[in-house]
Amino acid sequence: MTIIFPTMKDEGIGAKRGAHFGKATFYTAVTVEDGVVKEVKVHKNPGHVTGGCANAVANIQALGADTLVVSGIGGEPLKKFLAVNVSVYFDDKNETVEDSLRDFLAGKTAKIDPNHTCAHH
Repeated sequence: MTIIFPTMKDEGIGAKRGAHFGKATFYTAVTVEDGVVKEVKVHKNPGHVTGGCANAVANIQALGADTLVVSGIGGEPLKKFLAVNVSVYFDDKNETVEDSLRDFLAGKTAKIDPNHTCAHH
């Protein structure tokens, strides 16, 4: 499983999480097998044009992601992630990738409720 965490700095697993996946400067990709972290890679977000969240979805999908953990996402991007089989989870409590990953692996992170997406999309 490859889990993507939007981040603002290239600081690996210790990075603070970015609030919005499309505007994050980096994507921290954590590969987990049998509950064990196998690899952590940080990728520069190539960006997307205003209203072009399909590009952001494709950017994350190109990293081999099957899971995305966010603290906010618009309804349209969420639909696009789900259409390409990328599960989206909601975490607005943990500040760092490490803390968010710990909760995710412990089963404490719920899939995002489509009724709780950001209104600006």
